[in-house]
Amino acid sequence: MGGHSILQQKRMDIPIDFDAHTHHNRKTIPKAAKVMSALRISLFLLLAALLSLSCAAADANSLEVRDDSALREALRDAAPGDTITLFPGDYFLPSLTLRQSGESNAPIVLESLIPGAARLWSNHTTQLKIYGAHWHIIGLDFQGGHNTHHALHIVAEAHHVRIEGNRFQNFHAAIKANGEGTPRTFPDEVRVTRNVFVNDYPRDNDSPVVPIDIVGGKNWHVTENFIADIAHAPHHTVRNTSAGFVKGGAQSAAFDSNLVICEWRHAGGQRIGLSFGGGGTGQGLFDSRGTGNCQNDCPEAIDSRMTNNIILNCPNEPGIYLNRARDALVANNTIYNAYGIQARFPQTQAQVRDNLLTGTIWERDGGHAELIGNQTTGWFAQASYLPVIQGRIQARHVGAQTPAPSWLDRISMFLTGALGNLLASLGNTAFGKGLDRFEQWFLAPQMGDLRLSDGGDLVAKGSRDNDVTHDFCGQRRSTPVDVGAIEYKAGECDLTAELERRHGHLFTSLLASPEPARPDRTTTNLDTAHVLTTPLPQRLLHATPDNYRDRVATLQPGDHLHLAAGTYPRNLRLHNIKGTPEAPIIITGPEQGEPAVFRGRDGENTISLARTAYVTLRYLTLDGQGRNAAGVVLEAHGHYAHHITLEHLTIKNYDASQGHTGITTRASAWDWTIRNNHIHDVGTGLYLGRPDGSAPFIGGLIEGNAIQRTPGYNMQIKHQNMRDRLPDIPTQARQTIIRHNLFSKAERASSGPSARPNLLVGHWPPEGPGRHDSYLIYGNLFHENPHERLFQGEGSVALYNNLLFNSHGDGLIIRPHNDVPKAIHILQNTLVTAGTGIHVTGADPDYPQQISGNAIFSPHTIRAPGSIDTRQNFTASLDEAGAELNHLDSRLAHLNLYPQPGSLARPQQGALPNHLPHLLHDYNHRPREGSFWGAFDATKPMNPGRADGVGPSIPGCQHC
Repeated sequence: MGGHSILQQKRMDIPIDFDAHTHHNRKTIPKAAKVMSALRISLFLLLAALLSLSCAAADANSLEVRDDSALREALRDAAPGDTITLFPGDYFLPSLTLRQSGESNAPIVLESLIPGAARLWSNHTTQLKIYGAHWHIIGLDFQGGHNTHHALHIVAEAHHVRIEGNRFQNFHAAIKANGEGTPRTFPDEVRVTRNVFVNDYPRDNDSPVVPIDIVGGKNWHVTENFIADIAHAPHHTVRNTSAGFVKGGAQSAAFDSNLVICEWRHAGGQRIGLSFGGGGTGQGLFDSRGTGNCQNDCPEAIDSRMTNNIILNCPNEPGIYLNRARDALVANNTIYNAYGIQARFPQTQAQVRDNLLTGTIWERDGGHAELIGNQTTGWFAQASYLPVIQGRIQARHVGAQTPAPSWLDRISMFLTGALGNLLASLGNTAFGKGLDRFEQWFLAPQMGDLRLSDGGDLVAKGSRDNDVTHDFCGQRRSTPVDVGAIEYKAGECDLTAELERRHGHLFTSLLASPEPARPDRTTTNLDTAHVLTTPLPQRLLHATPDNYRDRVATLQPGDHLHLAAGTYPRNLRLHNIKGTPEAPIIITGPEQGEPAVFRGRDGENTISLARTAYVTLRYLTLDGQGRNAAGVVLEAHGHYAHHITLEHLTIKNYDASQGHTGITTRASAWDWTIRNNHIHDVGTGLYLGRPDGSAPFIGGLIEGNAIQRTPGYNMQIKHQNMRDRLPDIPTQARQTIIRHNLFSKAERASSGPSARPNLLVGHWPPEGPGRHDSYLIYGNLFHENPHERLFQGEGSVALYNNLLFNSHGDGLIIRPHNDVPKAIHILQNTLVTAGTGIHVTGADPDYPQQISGNAIFSPHTIRAPGSIDTRQNFTASLDEAGAELNHLDSRLAHLNLYPQPGSLARPQQGALPNHLPHLLHDYNHRPREGSFWGAFDATKPMNPGRADGVGPSIPGCQHC
């Protein structure tokens, strides 16, 4: 269309008889009068229309939004003609319902000022539920999480909704539509165009995973979208996914010019391309307007079109699936590395023409397809059963691996893998999909490059009566048409360039996402990353128990708030309180004298964080009083909190149950410092993460704390799944440091099924950001556990220069828990245990594992696989410990595991890794001047004690 074509279309051509005007014939005067009358009427109507529009414009609002509360208010009060424009930034919304309607000439517009620069984040089931008609949603970046189902749920009378130019990332079913009410009303006339749908990871759930999930409705048009990586996790073997479908009696739907890549950045699972009919619909959910009196086996989709779509890399499933699709047209689609098209069940009556596809067109279970001008590359439709057979064979070993499989198990796994590979290779041949033919026609179809290499079979080889007027890139078709989605004789159609043109930054930013790098394995001093400096305050505020909440509500970056001594009646709520790196917010109680005390209240966490950043809390006492409360909590609905410092806090008496905690993070947390706190008489001291692995704790520093008298863990860091995207969340490898702490369960430890280790650390994400993270655990005292071992870990763990004393049982175990151990370094520790000292099992042999330089006094010193060299350790029985070490009294006030003079001297220092900070210091954080087994440098005859500023300062523990 030319640059002036729009104006030309709107020009009014008035039929005037110029010949009559030239001759001034009297008979032409009535005709001219009629023309003038028509002009007057037209002008009157035009003026009326303009007046109507001006009135509507006068009533409409143009609202500029810069924060969450303004956005919620604008959506709540939206009226016809309103345009709500979001400035660049991050918006966190609760689940909202939009019941207002716009009008045909005055829609309600929700848009980003700069396309893609306004990001809407959600961890709720549904972000926006739309009941109202005439909403236009344009240019937004919707970001979900592991458990987020829908960005937009369109229901009932939400007709004429327009969804254009957005990105939907990490949702189960980003756009969901269905009927509601009695009888059910379904949304009609919806446009979904030029959006990006992508998931960073397969969805580990039993809910439908379909980014465009349309049940019922008329005239839905889904055009020019990019859809990639939509799948369930591979172990959900009975769940199929689809890039998009209409079903439930949907009528007159159109899927045109969409690009679907089933496997783009991750693979596995059953991934179908596009579908009319989906997996079928329960009868009570049907849109019956087009199904007549049908009661059973009704058509799922009626009179719908699927044209010009490109569908790539759905290797185990059909590219297009027609399930009870009546009067369907499937034309000019290109399908590569998928099992073609399936037309299934007698209700399917389809015309399938001029498509280009790997595999075949299978009329299955009574389905009928009229085939015209298609180009297929496979021989046998039933070859699509090959992945099913492969999956069932390999399923025998899913979840059955043991840490130490027998040679028979290894042979069985090898043969199973070989057979699976054979079946996959067979499926790629002409017996199944016939990929080689595509590689003859195109330059690099496996890379998405569909430029022609040899187009003799494709160009002008389609039908002459095809009514598809354009191709994937919008170029006009001419008959006989080219086979497939691209009309090559009309010009070049480059997929990447077309996606950049359609989606801009919302697509190109996906290509620019850096691959998480492995950590730098050079020696570094990590102290500098966590050094706390206190910049001069921009405002110095003071508060008392009477006015502290008012003061907190006014906090700004750089504020220092001093809380007076006294008892504070309610909690300290720090939601949306944010400092900056240069101007953190500091809240402190008195350093000396009477404390500022926050007492626990039932149902109210004492310090509550949500979307909090660059905040320091110091010198406060939190007393739970045995109530139903926790101490410091990053709330589950809080999305994130980062750069939080908790230091010199006393946290006690949160012990109503083992599940009550001193410090808890229930949402994503990074760059926390937890330092020099005394936590005692709480159910669980620190519980960092969520049981389902969805709240990662990243790059933390936990140092100098004394954690005692906990029935449950002194501390646990939960395992992590693949991480959700969040603003500024780290993507490169990080290290969580746990150093110079006291972990003691000498008193109040639970027994039986409730028994827990002193410290447990879970695995890192198996894929994506965080998979190269590691724990550095050094200079800690693990003290007593009557009913469990002192330490348990998995993932990548370095454990060195620690003291482990347990007069009741085991020392430490590295074992699979939710994943497997990987890079493991257990170096220069001193262990005195009544049970096994060091136990390593189930570690991944592809990673390094080292046990070296330790002094172990136990009845069973080391249990480890033969692949780990354990010879470079000092091992002795528990009875011999008294002769080698100073004082084995289990009481903290008397315990001293420093070697006796002349003991534990090592002939020479063994080889050590160079990437572990402070490995050349000892437990006391003093330089190692000699060569000794275990955690101490014993150059001096007596224990010199901790270096200044190292370790917790608590009465009665000289060597903590």
